[in-house]
Amino acid sequence: MYEFNIFYGTHYFDYAIKKRYDEIYNEIRSKTDNYILQVDEKDFIDYLVDKYSFNLLTFHFDKESIEEKNNTITYYLPFEGDEELLKYRPNRHLLWIKQTFIQEGCVCFNIDYINDSERIIHEIDTIKNNIKEQYINLEKEVKGYNSSLPERITSYFKSYKNEIIQKNNNIASIGIPLRRKNNAQTYAVSTPKKKKIIHIEPKITENNMLEPTVSQEDYNYILKLINDGGKVFERHPAIYENKDEESLRDHLIFILTPHFEGSVTGETFNKGGKTDILLRYKNTNVFVAECKFWKGIKSYFDAINQLLSYLTWRDSKTALILFVKNKEITPIIEKIENGTENHGNFVKKEEPTSESWLNYTFHLNGDKSRELKLAVLIFHIPSDT
Repeated sequence: MYEFNIFYGTHYFDYAIKKRYDEIYNEIRSKTDNYILQVDEKDFIDYLVDKYSFNLLTFHFDKESIEEKNNTITYYLPFEGDEELLKYRPNRHLLWIKQTFIQEGCVCFNIDYINDSERIIHEIDTIKNNIKEQYINLEKEVKGYNSSLPERITSYFKSYKNEIIQKNNNIASIGIPLRRKNNAQTYAVSTPKKKKIIHIEPKITENNMLEPTVSQEDYNYILKLINDGGKVFERHPAIYENKDEESLRDHLIFILTPHFEGSVTGETFNKGGKTDILLRYKNTNVFVAECKFWKGIKSYFDAINQLLSYLTWRDSKTALILFVKNKEITPIIEKIENGTENHGNFVKKEEPTSESWLNYTFHLNGDKSRELKLAVLIFHIPSDT
């Protein structure tokens, strides 16, 4: 259990601001010249504003609770927003230091039990009142920082772009043709917050086309949520053994949806067809998962083909979720590991995340240069029948 002093950490909030400004500056300057010159300026700036803004905190005082254990009262105060903000001091602050820890979406405070309910109530009221006052001051600074981002990011971007233009003009004046590289790039989607928000980072292909992709970070996050949900099936097989694909799929969507907010471009998880879990960008699928019962290698390949048929973009990311009713799971995993490379679109096997979470690279239909990620998550729901 990690404890820290709420709104009275090591650094003032202006430290966090300076740190984020540096991160923005460095991210912009990490891009290639070609990227900066060709990317849609508004899309890129909007992406950075979304990525580096703070989610304001909301404390739910109407949902507070307490727990007594070993002569200690623990006061639970639910909150939403960027947890990071709890660790910063506003520049104008109370001289009040109180240790807290995060548990189950709450800031928690331990109070020594005494046989005096009035004193306990008074201490809890003091905590609540000081949190309110401290956060009023911090919220003003957070809002000021958030509102400053568009202008500052625009300034960073334009300054760097002008440098590139000036450099290119100087090189062009030499009069010798410049060698060019042909590096394809793709969209990226990233960043976690209160609910994980998926943002679009525009990137450029060799044909000056924009192509979206879910970032590796978000892809891993989505897969982890699915994997955690599937482990629930395995821990309670009697509950889920008679469920059909659609019911199991709906359970996973129920798990995924609270963790994500649509970004400005409106990405969202939807049900598509009978078993799809979709993440869309501008009516294009950038993440697709299929839920299937294991029925052998042929059925497994058919499910992969179905996934491939949904995708048209480079660096799309997919998942095939397999529910295994067989008594033994290990032979099935071995068949998948040994058989996957025989699929016509197989490129290579990646490092598995776990014994039942396998990762592969495939290519899109008809184009070996356009690769995609395929995770195969295998859940054991043995049937007694």
